[in-house]
Amino acid sequence: MGFLSGLSAVLAFRTIPTTVLITVIYAAVFSTLLVTDQLPSVPKHTQGLDFQQAYRDLHEVAARPHPFNSHDNVLVRSYILSRVTDITSSYDHVSVDFDLSSNASWASGLLSTNPYAVYYESDNILVKVEGSDKEYQESGGLLLSAHWDSVSTAPGATDDGMGVVTLLSMVKYFAENRPRRTVVFNINNGEEDGLNGAHVFMEHPWVNVTDTFLNLEGAAAGGRPLLFRTTSRAPLASWSTSRPHANVITGDAFSRGVIRSGTDFSVYEQAGLEGLDFAFYRGRSRYHTKYDSIPGMTGDKSKNALWAMMEGTLSSSLMLANDVKGKTRNESVGQGSQPVYFDLFGAIMIMFTLQTLWIVNIILLTVGPVILLMLVYFEHIIRVTSRIRSGYYRAVNGDVHRESFMTRASAEIKHILRSFWVWSKFWIALLVGVGFQMLLVVGYAKLNPFVIHTYPWLVLVSALSLAYLTTVLALTFPLTKNGVVPAPEQQKLSVLLHQYVLTWALLVYTTSVVTLGGTYFITAWNAVVLLGAVLACVEGMTGARGYENEEEIERQRRYVRGVHYDAVGTAENGHQDSENGHQRVDIIEDTEPTEITPLIAQHGEPTPSGEEQGAIGWWIAQLLVVVPLPVILVSHIAVILVFAMNQTLTDGTSPFGVYGSVSMLALLIVLPLAPFSMNMHRWLNSIILLIFVLSTLYTYLAFPFSQETPLKVYFAQSVDLDTSRVVTILTGPRQFLSTAIIPRFPSAFDQSINCTEASDKPGLQTCKWEVGDEFVPSPGRSEYHYGQGATSSMKWVTTSTKRTGSNSARIKVQGLNTRSCTLQFSGKRVKSFHLSGDGGKGLQGGSEVPEDGLEQIRLWSRDWEKEFEVYVDFAGSEDEKAKGRVSCGWAEYESATAGGWRTGGKIPSLEEVLLFLPEWAVVTKSSAALFDAGWEFEV
Repeated sequence: MGFLSGLSAVLAFRTIPTTVLITVIYAAVFSTLLVTDQLPSVPKHTQGLDFQQAYRDLHEVAARPHPFNSHDNVLVRSYILSRVTDITSSYDHVSVDFDLSSNASWASGLLSTNPYAVYYESDNILVKVEGSDKEYQESGGLLLSAHWDSVSTAPGATDDGMGVVTLLSMVKYFAENRPRRTVVFNINNGEEDGLNGAHVFMEHPWVNVTDTFLNLEGAAAGGRPLLFRTTSRAPLASWSTSRPHANVITGDAFSRGVIRSGTDFSVYEQAGLEGLDFAFYRGRSRYHTKYDSIPGMTGDKSKNALWAMMEGTLSSSLMLANDVKGKTRNESVGQGSQPVYFDLFGAIMIMFTLQTLWIVNIILLTVGPVILLMLVYFEHIIRVTSRIRSGYYRAVNGDVHRESFMTRASAEIKHILRSFWVWSKFWIALLVGVGFQMLLVVGYAKLNPFVIHTYPWLVLVSALSLAYLTTVLALTFPLTKNGVVPAPEQQKLSVLLHQYVLTWALLVYTTSVVTLGGTYFITAWNAVVLLGAVLACVEGMTGARGYENEEEIERQRRYVRGVHYDAVGTAENGHQDSENGHQRVDIIEDTEPTEITPLIAQHGEPTPSGEEQGAIGWWIAQLLVVVPLPVILVSHIAVILVFAMNQTLTDGTSPFGVYGSVSMLALLIVLPLAPFSMNMHRWLNSIILLIFVLSTLYTYLAFPFSQETPLKVYFAQSVDLDTSRVVTILTGPRQFLSTAIIPRFPSAFDQSINCTEASDKPGLQTCKWEVGDEFVPSPGRSEYHYGQGATSSMKWVTTSTKRTGSNSARIKVQGLNTRSCTLQFSGKRVKSFHLSGDGGKGLQGGSEVPEDGLEQIRLWSRDWEKEFEVYVDFAGSEDEKAKGRVSCGWAEYESATAGGWRTGGKIPSLEEVLLFLPEWAVVTKSSAALFDAGWEFEV
């Protein structure tokens, strides 16, 4: 028996083995995920791509901010054009088109309360590498897209400098290694101001050559780039990179409007192209700030991030550009063909269709319960039969006859309560867990809502440790009088069955109500819990040890094959004797032999009181089936979501949504261990409790920002040319903006600060104050007026309005040293418009003016100081006058221009913000223009 005892100590369902195995599984999953989530180093052999040249290109492209409406944008454009010309000049099958002829108008924001229209003139740089297969030279080609403009407050290393230099590398690669299909490169401008470069590309004839696209983007500032979304399953077949990073849950977030920002992907998808969106998504605190730069990435992060984008682009492009069999193109149309995809540890990509997921769900929902009900029934019958054969019920009846009524009633009540607790404690544990997680979320939202900005791992650890404690402590209670878990195998089966009911209910919801690919982990969870419950039922049928509690074991020990053994007391140890104060134990003693007494005594070795009862082996198979897969799948989702959301609170995201998501993910990661949690060691529970207390206290009290993870504040300035009034506008969290930031600025000293709720960023505060003459901005001097001194603000914007009909008008506007102007209408809205010289094309296909009309028209020119001549037709009464504001915008300031560009503008208020902001804060632009100036009109 020594061997069996040793085997039980290692393999039985007991505290030590269970704790060790579960700890090893979770540690292995978490550590592997953390290691594989790191950026890959640049290899020695870069698969034919010139990485060093790309890195040199990045230093030129991302040297300083270069928004569309800046002269530095022109310098970057010239550099890219020269690089493209140098690369392609010796290849006859490569063409370059510096597109200075296309223009387009379209309507946007149609679902918002402020619909607007855009007019834009192209200066995109286009390259076409003609395919070697004649069948795919004029159709069926591949579009590769990235934008070279940045925002006015960031050099744009990741948004989208890395995308641009990656395309330059791909131009050279495909020029040297001619693809089967034609490849078109759209290195475009104006993306940051409304996806303008992609829209105007739709007017170019080369768009007709392509049917598939890959868009490169930066929606944050570093980390591993992610396959953001895909239009369908077919192009996903190309995603064969050696380190895939993708999850359908991000695509679901876009389709459900959870992510409000957009990329050029949206334009191409609307035009009917199939393709992929490949983007950076981490580090939102540095996104659109001065830290989105090469120096802003410490160590080799900039090199590693660039290589990650280049490697992913190369592997996908090669397949998309050389697929002549149509594997990446042909696909059935419909919701069922939508893809479900995710990677595992950056090593393998799993892909299938939403229809496949739905079919699997239906099978699990229908077949699973039938199988499980049958097995539970058979397990119960076999166990009852076993008890009958062992004489258990005769022992119970004998005990009942010798007990008083009150004793029997008390025992029956205890039995009912015990049974109720056993069959309800999983749901109680779940409710307790949800309740405490809600309290944790409220605590974060009220006490320190921005702490996840800097400490996402600690917040996740806090939620995980709380989920563990509420799950384990609730399911472990109560222990026996000897401090062990009663009937552990029976409790394990009970929790497995209840967990199956939970996953089955979730599966019903995700199949019938929420048809999203991102719910694949629930399908997997339901399947493994079903398999684990099946194994547990089979274990019960074999009569495995651990299905009876101590009282039942005692009764079975006292009745062996029809022989009743009575217990007599001794004073060695055990229960306290009330008369003499000694301890006594019950020892089984034979009764007088009868005619049914066996010829050979059948004493079994009784289980010592208080010894753990778990069976050997079965639980290991069940644990390995039930726990690892759901933990792996949800942990992958948690890493993506936590690092995608943790720094979005400064953009106006609700803290309840962010912390609530973290808590939900924590519960989903911990719940798979619930069937085995009753055997977790109390020392581990104590350690987890200490971790929870320390992590929660620290995150409740810690300052939420740092220089590495700064708070973003949004800057804008407006000049009213009618009154010469200049107002500075800052937007940010109310907890810091008006108390810790604005009082630092000299321009705000002794000024009346007007703070209101931000209209475009829910949850944030917008503060405005009027500034003096020393803080008045300047658009700079026109190249036509250089050397003539400062220009009067009266000449910054020239405009004229004229009524051309009963309900129509002509509006002219020209701005000094700018390429951007805006028409804002109040009262009457615009139902149609066109510009002089736009060719009379009207709005782009698929774009319509809403019924109520347009509130704004945004005008963008490829040339500086163009006079826009706009003809508008108004909606509404002919007798009502049309009112509004004509303005132009500027985005240049001295500290961001190349060597103080001679026509560059000045924005003293922005320079003041850059100088006096605390080190834990950073400034970003609030809109396309850092400052605008305009006149009111009435026509």
